[in-house]
Amino acid sequence: MTLGDGKDKVLKLLDEYSSGGVVTIDQDINLRMSKFFDIAQKDVAAWQPIIRRCDVELDGTGAQSLPADVCEVLKITRDGVRAPRYEIIGSKIIYNAGDESTITLDYTAIPASITNDTPDTYELEVSEDAANCIPFFVAAQQLIPDLVVDYGAFYNIYLQMRGLLPRTKRTGSDGGVRQALYSRRTR
Repeated sequence: MTLGDGKDKVLKLLDEYSSGGVVTIDQDINLRMSKFFDIAQKDVAAWQPIIRRCDVELDGTGAQSLPADVCEVLKITRDGVRAPRYEIIGSKIIYNAGDESTITLDYTAIPASITNDTPDTYELEVSEDAANCIPFFVAAQQLIPDLVVDYGAFYNIYLQMRGLLPRTKRTGSDGGVRQALYSRRTR
């Protein structure tokens, strides 16, 4: 879903159309729209993480900044094999000085910020199911200051839709989930 598609859905939810089907322009709604989309996308991304993979060429200094969108590193591999000698401290990867190899990071990502300058062609970074929740959040936020119309219905729909999103994320090994409740542990 693009930002423009999402904005159109919000306007439909808020019934901002004339009887002829033409959008009525409300500057108050338009000024707040981008910030609410930003908040909602980041909230949904915290619920259903965005998983990314990138290659990082180490420069040999012993410490290097991670990509700006890294939230949590799930796995570090080198030549397809798990690489346990790398450590993450803050927003840096720490390694032995002189190492100039290329490593692969699997990580959860923070979506880019949506501002008033973000074009309507911007593709939301969350899954399509997650993106479908966002217009309900934005519509609810638009209605909070309105003392006549209750925002609660839209917000509850948002919470219900977000709650139905699968929350699984890769464990850092092969991406599988291990069943621990009925595992065959020996003492």
